[in-house]
Amino acid sequence: MISKRVASLLMVAALSSFSVPAMAEEFESGSRPLTLMADAEPAAAPAPPETPNIHGFAAVSFKTAYVTPRGLVVENQGLVIQPIVGLVLPVGDVGIFKNAAIVSGIWNCITTNQNDTNVGGWNEMDFFLSFNATVADKFGTSLTYGAWNFPQSTVNKPSTEHNLDLKISYDDSGLWGKSGFSINPYVDLWWAISGSSTVVLGAQGDTGYVELGIAPAFTVTPAKEYPIKLTFPTYFSVGPEEYWGDEESGGTPDGNFGVFSTSINASMPLACIPSKYGFWHVDAGVSYFYLINDNLLDAGQILSGNSERNVFVASLGFGFNF
Repeated sequence: MISKRVASLLMVAALSSFSVPAMAEEFESGSRPLTLMADAEPAAAPAPPETPNIHGFAAVSFKTAYVTPRGLVVENQGLVIQPIVGLVLPVGDVGIFKNAAIVSGIWNCITTNQNDTNVGGWNEMDFFLSFNATVADKFGTSLTYGAWNFPQSTVNKPSTEHNLDLKISYDDSGLWGKSGFSINPYVDLWWAISGSSTVVLGAQGDTGYVELGIAPAFTVTPAKEYPIKLTFPTYFSVGPEEYWGDEESGGTPDGNFGVFSTSINASMPLACIPSKYGFWHVDAGVSYFYLINDNLLDAGQILSGNSERNVFVASLGFGFNF
């Protein structure tokens, strides 16, 4: 026996699920018994619309010189402008790879000291495609393919350089308690597939080197909404003699070591910009390079006139991600 109140509530629920004309037709034809389905399950709520699972980023830095991670001093006069844009596609877990993502983008270099008759200060444009993931919770892996292009109109400009880069890093932040400090050691296995020598006087393709480094990091918080992340990337590179200097490219073998570098970088979020416009940040840093291999000195003289083993680069920039 159902109380009048319960019967009324059930009737309202039934009427909200079926149109009144349709119910009347069924009752009149005898196809639907005039009973209340007290045990019927309520209709499932519609699934929320699927949102895009893709992110992006853009940044630009202004530097006093352009020195590659391999120690090649490309430009040391005027202002160097280096913008980058890219997309991040999270793909989730793939076997042993956790939080995997595919990252792709384009990086450019513009130098005010270059006055090419066709492209002005446009010095370089690099395309990259990377697969990033975590293995065993602590090891970060990144496999990147790069195609480096040179738009200058000079006769002896480099041909497109194709390379592959495997970087493996270790997250040691858990070893330092809640201090927020970490050393982040890593090894970077870099291989030149084909194209011109990436250091001008070295072998052209089918060669490579190893970068061994650390990237200590910690955060200071002068204001709650403006934490400043400080990083101190430091590394040195080692590889076969012909990578740095090959006689066929005009170089002279000078040992296996390439360059030593260390930097001080700071990045701070711009919390004053509403997040609906993306997550903005401002960056600043100073990098030091010590050119160990004589071929890097000779190559720097060819490109920029540099003859100093000790090279400093200051930078200031900003960017956002979404």
